This record gives sequence, structure tokens and C-alpha cells, in this order.
Amino acid sequence: MKCAACGTELPAGASMCPQCGRPVEAVKLRCMSCGAELPEGALLCPQCGRVVETADVVRQQAASRQLTKKEFYELPGMKACRNNIKSCAVILYVCAAITTLAALFWDEIPLLSVVDGVSLLLLGLWLQLGKSRVAAILITVYGGYNMFVSSLSTGTLRGWWIPLAGVWAITYTFKFYKLWNKYRKSGALPRDAISE
Repeated sequence: MKCAACGTELPAGASMCPQCGRPVEAVKLRCMSCGAELPEGALLCPQCGRVVETADVVRQQAASRQLTKKEFYELPGMKACRNNIKSCAVILYVCAAITTLAALFWDEIPLLSVVDGVSLLLLGLWLQLGKSRVAAILITVYGGYNMFVSSLSTGTLRGWWIPLAGVWAITYTFKFYKLWNKYRKSGALPRDAISE
């Protein structure tokens, strides 16, 4: 949850913002059917019995600008971004493992290839855990450079998985941040972030 005044991330259970001192206003959730106030954690409306859906809770929290980046990332409409960013990271993990194992068993200069494998692993972790646009761009540049150098030395196109994963990661990290920034500026959830 974020402070409505200054936007600082609030610790769980905080009664006031540690940055600006403003009292934390809890979001009063209402039933989407009858408008009755819902107790915290309710699964059904006590008035009309309607099921309280996660999407309704998220919409109401979002309207009060209280979603964190992590909560926004977990919205149903962000599933494509989550899955594609994770898939790109998995491709990097596999490439890192193959590169490192090949270096240890077949390479004449294993140290450079091991460094290459570790670099891919770290970039994959940065991408998956940080949802970083910078990591996505670095993956593309790093993979493109490695593809170019290995293609020149061997005469065949090699190492194209990494720049492909980088371009794929750029697409989805930029999409995520575009929607996140739209939400932060307007306070309204973009349609793409809600619907699957």
C-alpha cells in the first residue's frame, strides 16, 4: 500500500506514513452489487451474499491509488507480461547452463565462457526479479555482440537465442512500465491491466 499524500510505500499495518506523517486511510471496500461496506477479508457481501471478486477489490484499491508496483504486476491483465518476462529469463538460464557446461567440458579457454554463462545468469535474474528495462536492453546488446563475434569467427549464425530473448524482454518490460506509469499518473487502472 502507498501513502495517498507522498506515494511512499507503507509497511504492513502502518497507521501513519513514515515519510510525511499523514494518517493511513484504509480503503473501505464496497459490494459492487448493493454498495454495502465490506468487512476486511470478506468473501461474501453480508447484505446481498454476492461473491467478493479479487478484480473488484483491486479496482477499488486502484481507485484510491494504493496499489504498489508488485500488486500492480500481479493483476490479472499483467499475466502476459509476467509469463513472457519469466520465459525470457528461463531462456537465459538455459543458455547460461549450456554455455558454462560446454566451457567446462569442451572449451580451450573455459574462463571466458564461464564468465559469459555467469553474466547470462545474472542478467536473467535481474530481468525476472527486477522486471528491468535496462536488463532487457543489456541482454539484447550483449547477445547481439556475442552473436556477431561468434558468427564472424565460425562463418555460421550462432547464439541468436539470447538477442531474441532480449528483444522479447524489451517488448514486455516496456509494456509493463507503460501501463504502470499510466496508472501512477491517472490513478485509474488501464483496461489492459485488468482484463486477461
